[in-house]
Amino acid sequence: MRRLNLSVKLPLLVLLAVVMTASASSLIAIFVGRGILRRQALEEDLSDAQIYTHAIELYLDYARSLLETAVGSPGISGLVATRSAGLASRRLPAGTEARERDVAARRLRHSKVFEYIMYLRPDGSVYLVEPYALEAELSRWDLGYTSWYEKVMRNRQTVISDLHISPVTQRPTVVIATPVAEADGRIVGIWAGGLRLDQLSRVGETGGERGTLRSYGYVTDSRGLIIAHQAIPKYVVEQSDFSSMPLVRAALGGKSGTMQFVNPIEGEEWLGAYVPLLGVGWAVVYATPLRVADAPIVSLTHGILAASAVLTVLVGLVGLAVARRIVRPLSELTSGTQAIAAGDLSRRIEVRTGDEIEHLAHEFNRMAAALSEKEAQLRQRAEQLEAANKELEAFSYSVSHDLRAPLRAMDGFSRILVQEYGSQLVPEAKRYLQIVRDNTKQMGCLVDDLLTFSRLGRQALKLQPVVPAELVRRVLEDLHGEQAGRRMEITVGDLPTCQADPALLKQVIVNLLSNALKFTRKRDPAVIEIGSTNIADCRLPISDLLGESPQSAIANHKSAIYYVRDNGVGFDMQYAHKLFGVFQRLHRAAEYEGTGVGLAIVQRIVHRHGGRVWAEAEVNKGATFYFTIG
Repeated sequence: MRRLNLSVKLPLLVLLAVVMTASASSLIAIFVGRGILRRQALEEDLSDAQIYTHAIELYLDYARSLLETAVGSPGISGLVATRSAGLASRRLPAGTEARERDVAARRLRHSKVFEYIMYLRPDGSVYLVEPYALEAELSRWDLGYTSWYEKVMRNRQTVISDLHISPVTQRPTVVIATPVAEADGRIVGIWAGGLRLDQLSRVGETGGERGTLRSYGYVTDSRGLIIAHQAIPKYVVEQSDFSSMPLVRAALGGKSGTMQFVNPIEGEEWLGAYVPLLGVGWAVVYATPLRVADAPIVSLTHGILAASAVLTVLVGLVGLAVARRIVRPLSELTSGTQAIAAGDLSRRIEVRTGDEIEHLAHEFNRMAAALSEKEAQLRQRAEQLEAANKELEAFSYSVSHDLRAPLRAMDGFSRILVQEYGSQLVPEAKRYLQIVRDNTKQMGCLVDDLLTFSRLGRQALKLQPVVPAELVRRVLEDLHGEQAGRRMEITVGDLPTCQADPALLKQVIVNLLSNALKFTRKRDPAVIEIGSTNIADCRLPISDLLGESPQSAIANHKSAIYYVRDNGVGFDMQYAHKLFGVFQRLHRAAEYEGTGVGLAIVQRIVHRHGGRVWAEAEVNKGATFYFTIG
């Protein structure tokens, strides 16, 4: 494929830059405009939602007042005394039912908010229903089981129910109920009215044919069931559940605000506002389809794109003319930079234009000189590192072979002396030989630990998900011999899974548990706990533990912190800085065996995993070793 030369490429790049700049500017303008228009739409929805909520509240207040004024009407006030005596019967004294039915009929006739009005006895049984024709359709005469009846009797005040199936009409309804009480406060009856939900759905309408409204509102009860819907009233009849809608959940939680959301029923995106209906526990939502809210953006986009196209042509022509004037010196600059990029750091660029291009060539030459110097330094350091690695390998080989042979000889000859000439040796000589053997064994352990320590820096990590609890179980099985004949209480708590090298993490657990078993040797019982915690539960200051500021430590160490805790001899915290050093011991070798390398190995493994290790202790009160992974 033929490559374009600079005389063609640079003008094309200039044109491309102009097109991209114009496109980016257009996109930014469209994005900003879209954001402004959507914010305006959301603010309008919130305002409409508040207006709609106020209209619903007025509607409910009006319906509530109709029933509450019925309690004190002339037809009712004289019935309180006679009603108490007739509670147990199906009918009150002669004329009572007629007067109460007249009160209900007048309330129903002067109002369009109720489908029916009924009067209940204190025990919840229905006394009358108005219109009278609906009384024959009543499916249950005892409504004492309903939640709204229980609330009226408990709170002794007007109650508005959630959506339910009416026993009068067998259709979804919402009941408003208010108690009738004697002077001493005893409830002697309840007025209850079933709201006309079709009229409630028309509250706050702003015009437009139903089902095609640009924006509309709806109301749900405390469970998320639709009570009123300006656009699709059938949702009320079908008892549609909108509790999964994010706006409904937020409003039922007592919050108000706006959001963009997807309506799974209509299957499109919407902008909407939500407001809680205080005192009732309902949710009010007012929403606008996103396509309707974005309609002005389409016109804005067309205008911006047309202006961008004209600007692109004009600026592109000017850019092409300027680009052609600087193509020739750039060709020389390109040739020189290609040579430097290919690795010829001795190449220098010679351009004499007296402008920024010449300055650019000078900076390229400086960069090439700096790169050449850095390359020489890196080569020298690589050679030094290779030599150091070879020396380390030679040291490891020497320790592994040259030191082990004499140790084996010392141990072997000492054993032969004890076995074959033990009867000829005085007790003091036998003791000396045993000291030689013990020290030979100690030296062998030290050699092993040093080899392990030296290999850790060169051993590749094999990271994978690890279950620490399983590693602890296996280590405790391996250390079973150290537990024999002792009274032990070992507890393994919750140990979250981590990403680590299983072999190295097992070595950490082996070393820490071995220390715990060793330093609890004089305890009866010996108590050892393995578990996890978080950084907020550590007693020492976070900055002391991790060498960071508290804010940084909390931000960077959100994973679990593992720990091994014991009730052993502990140590003085003023010497804690020596714990993880090679050959550093805080207890006498005569009391507790060891090489002084185990905790250094723990620290190196934990650091290689990007973690931290530290300890807390008190003398004769035990110690706790913490470490993190990652």
